[in-house]
Amino acid sequence: MKNWLIVAILVVLAAGAYFYFSGSRQAEPPAVVSSSLPDRQPQPEPEPEPSPEVTAPEPEPDDTEQSVLEAPPVPAVDEIPLPMLSDSDPVVLENLGEMVGEPAVIRYVVSDNVISRIVATVDTLGSRQIPGVVQAVNGPATNFAASPLEQPDQIIRNEEGDEIPQFIINPANYERYTPYVELFEAVDASDWVQAYRDYYPLFLEAYRQMGYSEGNFNDRLMVIVDELLATPVVPDPVELMKPEAYYLFTDEKLEALTAGQKIMLRMGSENAERVKDKLREIRALL
Repeated sequence: MKNWLIVAILVVLAAGAYFYFSGSRQAEPPAVVSSSLPDRQPQPEPEPEPSPEVTAPEPEPDDTEQSVLEAPPVPAVDEIPLPMLSDSDPVVLENLGEMVGEPAVIRYVVSDNVISRIVATVDTLGSRQIPGVVQAVNGPATNFAASPLEQPDQIIRNEEGDEIPQFIINPANYERYTPYVELFEAVDASDWVQAYRDYYPLFLEAYRQMGYSEGNFNDRLMVIVDELLATPVVPDPVELMKPEAYYLFTDEKLEALTAGQKIMLRMGSENAERVKDKLREIRALL
């Protein structure tokens, strides 16, 4: 239930286009232009008197042709060297600090293996749960809040026949996520996109290290973005049950959603819609 800011930071970083991004773009070489000017032929000499053969001068190119022939080559833009993936944490954290502020980075972002954690978390947002070992963002300081459901519509029992306690998400719980949503909304989407483009080779390398020998991280990311945008809107109160140590959604259809979609539900419908609005803005940049 914690660490959902990854939905914000990761997805925004993940808002690239469906092509390979490098540290910087090299300038396109100038197009080759061929002249279509006709050659100027010398006028024939009159025949009466023989005279020494005179060679006609070569035609001079006009200004247009001359400018094409003598145009200096466009210098290529030097590529920005990227650090090794294993050494990328300081640079990535510094760039994040420039976008959201150093205090926010210190508070929310895990400081080791940042890109690898981001890639792993994005990948697992489409699964049933996110292992704590891969999470790249620190969650809210307070615990998830749920209130007992005193009079449930139906009694739910486990295999042994014991009644399973039922709860509803406490609306006060949604306030835990509001600072994350506000931070997400405040950052310019184009800045996140550019950062993602600059560091995409490292994202792809981390994706390969997870065992994906084919495909690319960006395609996987876009699947996750679409899944988050497809999260259903569930009115309050959202009902839960707690058969063991963890809360589960009472509605089997909600419990069958992906980990990313269930995170969206747990932050509350208002916060979820604000996140979706930002994701739509990012989607438009694609």
